[in-house]
Amino acid sequence: MQQMHLRQMKLFYLLPILLAMLLTSGELSEASTVPDSVFIARVYFDKPGVKSQCDSLGFRPAFEGLGAYCDYVIEKKHIPALVNSRLKYEIRSYGPLRPPTGTLTSTEIDSLYHTYAEMQNHLFSQAAAYPEIARVETIGTTQQEHRTMYAFKISDNVETDEDEPVVFFDGTHHACEVMGMEICLALIDTLLANYGTDSNITNLVNSTEIWLVPLVNPDGHSAVMNNISPYYRKNGRDLNDNGILYEYECNDWWTCATEGVDLNRNYDWFWDSGGQSSSWNYYYRGADAGSESENIAVAGLLWQIRPQLAISYHSYGEIVYYPWELLAQNAPDHAALYATAYALSSRIHKEGSQQIYDFTPSDGQAGMAANWQYGRLGTFAFTIETVSYYDFIIPSYRYHNVISENLKGCFYLLERAHGPQLTGRIFAPDSIQPVGAEIRILEAYSNAVDAHYSDSITGRYTWILQPGVYSLKVISDDYAPATINNISVHEASPTVLDVYLNMFLPGDANGSGGVTAADVTYLVRYFKGLGPAPVPLLAGDANGNCEVRPSDVTYLVVYLKGGLAPKRGDCP
Repeated sequence: MQQMHLRQMKLFYLLPILLAMLLTSGELSEASTVPDSVFIARVYFDKPGVKSQCDSLGFRPAFEGLGAYCDYVIEKKHIPALVNSRLKYEIRSYGPLRPPTGTLTSTEIDSLYHTYAEMQNHLFSQAAAYPEIARVETIGTTQQEHRTMYAFKISDNVETDEDEPVVFFDGTHHACEVMGMEICLALIDTLLANYGTDSNITNLVNSTEIWLVPLVNPDGHSAVMNNISPYYRKNGRDLNDNGILYEYECNDWWTCATEGVDLNRNYDWFWDSGGQSSSWNYYYRGADAGSESENIAVAGLLWQIRPQLAISYHSYGEIVYYPWELLAQNAPDHAALYATAYALSSRIHKEGSQQIYDFTPSDGQAGMAANWQYGRLGTFAFTIETVSYYDFIIPSYRYHNVISENLKGCFYLLERAHGPQLTGRIFAPDSIQPVGAEIRILEAYSNAVDAHYSDSITGRYTWILQPGVYSLKVISDDYAPATINNISVHEASPTVLDVYLNMFLPGDANGSGGVTAADVTYLVRYFKGLGPAPVPLLAGDANGNCEVRPSDVTYLVVYLKGGLAPKRGDCP
């Protein structure tokens, strides 16, 4: 049958011909001929403007196109436009398939799903039941209705900020994507209930700081749970200041125009390159980067805990997004990100199937949570779209399976925090004082992301890597830079390398280890704006006055002609 054939082939070039034949033959001319004349077309973003072209053609996203492609609901009326579009696409599903219709009723929101109040009570009850390993922390309030936002920490010494890997989970940036919060709560329950009896869970809790923000969007979530609109997506901001909250133009799909800000487009990372500036658009990014108090709360926590790994849970699509394709370039950590995303997706099976979740790089040019976390903090942050097309709030007979499958991904990520990586501590020359310094793995370094630093209190640095051989460079404001080559990262466990820095040589502006005429040239170029500053800056202080001035060039010239040697100043 032609329809079965269409389901099974990747029809980049053949499908337009077949569809055109069906159109001209009348096969698709009447709805009665093909009752379910709707299918899913995966359109690839292989050139600029594809997403805008799909929008202009009226294609409705089946789920968010965060990466190299997006799946669209293509109806019978769209077939000619698709055939003539010259887009690169493939058919993912073809009848029987139906688009979403109608709205959910209150009876369809099963009591399994937690309200805000139930979530709040659950967190405090669990923290009270397991006080040695669990605690609740207030991180802020919501933008519009000032609901308290909560983080939950699990660790063996829960009141102490330990020198351990940090793994972070969050849920429900988007109000109708309720499964994110449910997975986070289930992870909390599983870890707490099995601590002390399950050896793997006990070891993970003892060796990891685990943080969760189960509900990023309490205001929007309340609109869904209170049956204002089951497809409400954004936060509760009253955009027109009329005092009426959660206004919408339609409420039968997640792309309906509504009030509010899309919290997963509001983070301060290429904020103005992603999302939409139109305030009622479902991708509205807000008036400014980081404008929403929900984003401020989450970002503030993450700056504090600085996780190595993270998952942000969304719905739907059964796919793992990883950082990223940014301006046509892979992320500098592409090899390790790709491997981790593949391993993560392979743990999670799709609903009613033996197939595993798909995985793809995300578009790095947007103010999304995972982009911000990777770009600013270096966190290996993954966005997981749970639940199969086209549901958000699934019935109870599917609920438990989706959670149990995604918990497998949670435990993989917790275990990955103790897998292949380079870690250690940076010390001052006295071998006692920890140092906060810039860390570079030269094979994975790029100025496309913010610099990585060791912890200023413990000196700890961590860089997740694939097994292999690497070079580490350490750059400090107070000590000479250090480069260590030929470091082997092991297959199954962290490679530990502590680094003891040396004092810099006064006058050694170029960091060569000696003071020569090349340092004069280096300083002259620096002062003319033609070259970089000395590293550390005070290495260029030849006369010991704790400043780097043109007089240091004169001092070096005199020294090289037989004058006094450069000297270290007694600098604060």
